[in-house]
Amino acid sequence: MRKSRIIFSCAALLLAACLFLSSCKSDTSDAGTSTTTQQYENKVVDHLLGNPQQLNPYNYADAASAMIMRSIYQGLVATDFQGYEQKPLLATALPVIRESGGKVLLDLEIRPEAKWDNGTPITGEDVAFSLKMFNLPKLDNARLKPYFEYIEDIKIDADNPRKFTLVCKEPYMLMASVLEDLSILPAYVYDEEGLLKDYNLKQITSGGAALDNDAKLTKAAENFNSPKFQNQVIVGSGPYAFDKWKPNQSVTLKKKENWWGKSLENEHHWFEAGPDEIVFEIINDMTTAIVALKGEKIDAINRVEPRAFVEELRKSESFNSKFNTYTPTQFLYSYIGMNMRDEKFEDVRVRRAIRHLMDTKNYQDKVFYGMAVHVPSFIHPSKTKFLNPNVKTSEFNPDKAAKLLAEAGWKDTNGDGTLDKEIDGERVEFEADFVYPNVAKTSEKAVLMFQEAARQAGLKINAVPLEFTVMLEKTKSHNFDMYFGIWVAPPIESDPKQIWHTDSYDGGSNYVGFGNAESDKLIDDLRKELDETKRAEIYKKLQAIIDREAPYVFMSATQNRVAVHNKFGKIDDTGINPGYFVPGFTVLNAVKN
Repeated sequence: MRKSRIIFSCAALLLAACLFLSSCKSDTSDAGTSTTTQQYENKVVDHLLGNPQQLNPYNYADAASAMIMRSIYQGLVATDFQGYEQKPLLATALPVIRESGGKVLLDLEIRPEAKWDNGTPITGEDVAFSLKMFNLPKLDNARLKPYFEYIEDIKIDADNPRKFTLVCKEPYMLMASVLEDLSILPAYVYDEEGLLKDYNLKQITSGGAALDNDAKLTKAAENFNSPKFQNQVIVGSGPYAFDKWKPNQSVTLKKKENWWGKSLENEHHWFEAGPDEIVFEIINDMTTAIVALKGEKIDAINRVEPRAFVEELRKSESFNSKFNTYTPTQFLYSYIGMNMRDEKFEDVRVRRAIRHLMDTKNYQDKVFYGMAVHVPSFIHPSKTKFLNPNVKTSEFNPDKAAKLLAEAGWKDTNGDGTLDKEIDGERVEFEADFVYPNVAKTSEKAVLMFQEAARQAGLKINAVPLEFTVMLEKTKSHNFDMYFGIWVAPPIESDPKQIWHTDSYDGGSNYVGFGNAESDKLIDDLRKELDETKRAEIYKKLQAIIDREAPYVFMSATQNRVAVHNKFGKIDDTGINPGYFVPGFTVLNAVKN
């Protein structure tokens, strides 16, 4: 959750500051608990708006996959969905950080109860294997790699194999918290041939370009990247086992019998496993999904289209007799990304003009019924210490847009209503494709509102809805003019390298091509700075550069629109996606097996 994920999230922001500072309270319409004697199966049918990309914990890049995998895999630590603080998960305690011999060290120990599905204990060797696999140069995980560059080696206690120390090459601002993004994997499943057993972690982290030609490491990476470990063989230490995947229909998980964490269920919610079965029902049209919800074909849904949430659900007595609704604040923000390396957008004056053509306030009022706030940057509004007060939200001002476009040389020289400009000796009209996920109706409304404002300004904008995975490939390969995106951010501090560093242009999430030596240095300095006050000043400088260069139109931080069947009673909603914790659901009147 640490990284920003696209919704993809990644990504890695929300309601008015007063809401965030009051512990993310939800406006809840509460039908309470079902009082009927009807019995229900002990399972949850949760809604997904799109097909997950893959269930590989290192290579995925979408929120749907993340929602499913959190019940399958486990990291050393995890963020609590209510207090937004980290808790030990596979580890017995949060890491102890110390310095020795000029190195920063993190001491951890695996819980004695922790076991793999085959009954063998989880130890430091499994952590070492996971780090070796994660760091293979040809693994398809460039999006996550920057977060673990600081770890160079691991030392396992000779007397207690559950104890180990992570050796860090340099200080890193998130060195403890980022550990939740490293799912610990069993070597007996993910490296059946033992290709990595003769390598230690330091050989891989310090091997450099020479590793590119290592046949064993290449084969290990190819195996891990293969479809087998994307949607067929899915094994972790969590409470649920992968059962089946029907593409574009559903993904089913089954609760494990005799799961090792059951005895710890009172420690925190990550050890809860109430439903015997979790079905993620994939319905890529929200209108159809709402019909299924009303018919009790699905039990939980999030990010309901705002009009339907307010007018169809919350105002319906019949619906409210069966479902509770919630509006927790979300840790995300929406934005319009522009391809800075495209000839139409390489002039900063054009990008600034685009900012003046999106009426975000009108969009929030009309589309989100006011359940949104305009954000000025990538910093979560609750992190007031890190916000640059001089960076303001974008202003809808077509006159300013027209002036900036004219200054950049875009004028209607032939009288056809579309601005044009001579580029490399050829007259080019300003025409751009604006891509967005075809299942996202609220995103579509933003695109169409912008399209009309742009038309009046003399820009021809083509609204292009795409299936999500197709859009993801286009953005990753920089094959776009503009796109509408959403980044999911963690409730705790996040690392901007994945989205804003030039190193993240190829393989990372810097789809727009932002960055220069100045911004890169700020990000590099930030990542090494352990003093929060000093980091705050760096964040503010980075925000100023991003504002100056205008790679994004920063838009909305919204409240979630959640509905959950009252057969589970009143649930604890959360700002963390999807707004609730499915394994913690308990069917109050379940059929006895």
